[in-house]
Amino acid sequence: MSCYNDLSSTTVLHWNYRGFTEFPLNQLKGEEAEVTDIYLKENLLTRLPTNIGVLEHLESLYVSGNDITELPREISKLRCLKCLDVSGNRLRRIPEEIGEARSLKFLILDENELTELPLRISELRRLRYLSVCDNKLRWLPQRPVYNYHHCEFRFWRNSNLKTLPYSLWYHMFRDQQTRCLNIGCLNAENSQNIDKRRHQCKLKLSQDSKEFEVNVECPPQHNVILDSKYHSPPSLYETCRRQFYQMINTAVRKLNPQTYSFYSEHVKENLYNEHNNNIIDLQENFHGINIDAEDNKYSDENGNNYQSIVSKEGMCKKVNRPYYVPADIIREHFSFLPNVLISDLSNGPVSMCENLNCKKPVFDHVFYEFSFGELILIDKIEDVLLSATFCSKYCADFWKRSKSAIPWTLS
Repeated sequence: MSCYNDLSSTTVLHWNYRGFTEFPLNQLKGEEAEVTDIYLKENLLTRLPTNIGVLEHLESLYVSGNDITELPREISKLRCLKCLDVSGNRLRRIPEEIGEARSLKFLILDENELTELPLRISELRRLRYLSVCDNKLRWLPQRPVYNYHHCEFRFWRNSNLKTLPYSLWYHMFRDQQTRCLNIGCLNAENSQNIDKRRHQCKLKLSQDSKEFEVNVECPPQHNVILDSKYHSPPSLYETCRRQFYQMINTAVRKLNPQTYSFYSEHVKENLYNEHNNNIIDLQENFHGINIDAEDNKYSDENGNNYQSIVSKEGMCKKVNRPYYVPADIIREHFSFLPNVLISDLSNGPVSMCENLNCKKPVFDHVFYEFSFGELILIDKIEDVLLSATFCSKYCADFWKRSKSAIPWTLS
């Protein structure tokens, strides 16, 4: 679907300060397709409607200063949306489906109650500005933006945030001056408001002749956390997910951007070739298994929620997309998998191995290391704590050869 370009028929709705308690879709009276911009700032909204996808040509949505607690998954249906401002609400989470709003260029999430960012946010390849200041972030994804050099990422004043992922610092903030005098986070000495129920890494640091402990909260997806003093191989389930995700990524790279006109052929070439007979076995083994079933009109016999796109010949049709991501392939070729595995593979891993010679995906079995890096503010240079994740003891030891790693324990 192409976005709306007929400027003679567009509609811009200025509904700021109107006291709306519900999103006024019913006032459009069949003219939803003509709306390109909606201003609903400073109203009394508590949610966005699940049928928001009827605004098929909407490009800008401003709903700052309301009382919205979460965005509907159907936000992904706004395929022309370029600017979304939901600052000053009470958002506690952002759905992973935000990654399917692939026209987004500006995403403003300031002044909410977010504790984490969705992993699929990095699929927004056109994103030029992402701001999540004044929230309650406890950790950052390794890659919150797709393009490190063409997207401004602001995360200031998240007081619970103690570390930056090493690769995020290396590619985006190393030797680059930030635009804020006081970023108001990454303060290692302030370890208040730590959730004792979660895995934490405890570091002992010294600064200005003072010694203090820092508790770094880990992503909840990391169930098995190790340091390089120990050797513990990942589970078979973790190994399979890593291998499967690497295979999916190989197919995606061949589809983007020049070869996606041969979509079905390339996917089948990469997923069902003679070296991947295990995928065919996987499909046969999962046939008829009912896992995480839900009542949904788009559910298959396994309870997986999806809409198949099938031609008369039974082949998946090529869908008009600007680019492909792993979730596209999972949805269209691996709907027979249980929902929990579909979710893991579609959302992707929290981290990739920091060893540049490896870069394996890391789902729940991780080796941590910590070090310091410099962050250049306008008026000074500060040392910030960096967290590095690895798939194995070997990769962690290899990385530490050229770094001053900080000892830590798991608490």
